[in-house]
Order: sequence, then C-alpha cells, then structure tokens
Amino acid sequence: MKCESTYFYHAFLSILFVAVLESCCSESEQPSAPSYPVMKKPVTAKKSDIPSEVKSLLAKSTCLGCHKVDKKLIGPSYKEIAARGYSEEEIISLIKQPVQENWPDYPPMAPITWVVDEDLFTIATWITSLEVDK
Repeated sequence: MKCESTYFYHAFLSILFVAVLESCCSESEQPSAPSYPVMKKPVTAKKSDIPSEVKSLLAKSTCLGCHKVDKKLIGPSYKEIAARGYSEEEIISLIKQPVQENWPDYPPMAPITWVVDEDLFTIATWITSLEVDK
C-alpha cells in the first residue's frame, strides 16, 4: 500500500511542477487585468474620514483594532483624545507608555513600542488636528 501512495505522491508533484513551470514560462508578456469593479473615491470627504496615509499607519500599527474616529470602541475615539488637548509629543509618549489613570473607564492599553517616531508623529499630528465636538 505504501508503494502506491508513493507513486501517487510523485505523480502529483510532477504534475504540479509542470503546471507551475508552464505558468512561469508562458509566452504572454502581460498578465490579464483583474475583472473586478473598481471603487471610486467620493468627491467630498467627511470630517470623520481618515486620510489614506494616516489610515495605513493606523492599520499597520494595529490602532484601528481599538480606536475609531468618533465612536468609542475598546479605547477612546480619536476625537475624545483630541479633546484632551494633548500635544503631539504627549500623544507619542502616551502611545509608547500608556497611563491607565488618564482613561480609567477603558481597558488598559498595551505599550506600542514597535512604531517608528516619524509614523507616531504623523498619527499624533492628525489626532491634534481633529475638530472636537462641543
């Protein structure tokens, strides 16, 4: 029985190898374009929209898992943070070393130490630029 499964395994690998080889060495120079619809950006953006550069940094830094622009999620909204009047430097410091006493109604935030200061400054600058609801 082992002999048959070995033949099957080798045959499968051979077919797979040929298929991969053919797809890599085909004569067509350009791959075909994807056939899915392309979404267009809205002409006017809402105040609560996150600029694409900042949004990619927030996603890469895992911030969007706990924070939204104007709604409480696991952590405070970015507008709530902006309403505290922190400077960019204070926000960066609190991201790297959160102080639970500042936000007692929320679960403790883990220190975010892997994000470079330049990216943190971009995020902090965006947060301090948010218009705060009064």
